[in-house]
Amino acid sequence: MKIPKRILWVNICSLAIFVFLWLEFKSNFFTKIDSAVNIFMSQIQIDFFISVSKTVAFLFDTTSMIIISLILSAYIWFKFSKRDGAFIAFTMLISGAFIYVLKDFVQRARPVDALVSESSFAFPSGHAVSSVVFFGLLIYLAFKEKSRVKTNICLISASMIVLICFTRLYLNVHWFTDVVGGIVLGIFILTGSILLRERLK
Repeated sequence: MKIPKRILWVNICSLAIFVFLWLEFKSNFFTKIDSAVNIFMSQIQIDFFISVSKTVAFLFDTTSMIIISLILSAYIWFKFSKRDGAFIAFTMLISGAFIYVLKDFVQRARPVDALVSESSFAFPSGHAVSSVVFFGLLIYLAFKEKSRVKTNICLISASMIVLICFTRLYLNVHWFTDVVGGIVLGIFILTGSILLRERLK
């Protein structure tokens, strides 16, 4: 089957950006950006939004997202499509493996002013990766169906990705480049899985 060229180009570009960030995040340019964003977030923090951000962080961490995705994939497997169910489970498990391996390989320290204690390394942001992959899958599957609710699914999913990624910065548990790296890695995994799926049709 012919591979969708747009998805292929997005896949290649996202990988290139991720590798570039990985190799260059210690440069003076990126250090200034990371520090500026970190300081700005510290200046706009208030107790209510800190509590909301901590709740979001707990509900949508990598482990929680994988568990949610496996439950969803099992439901889709038995109720609608075995192919779609397996696709969701496979993609989310792959994303979890990428996060685990890359964090331990890069071993980047988190900001010292983090408002939440985290035991893992910073780069890439696991929350960013898993949210992009999970909600990206929902958007992809919604576009496959001729449903009136697909616009709502897309808007809600996109909003959740933005919210989850923002809270990682708001809590100062990640540098800006950690989150951007997580987003592009998530896009790479998502588009790679879609390309593989289309190839195997």
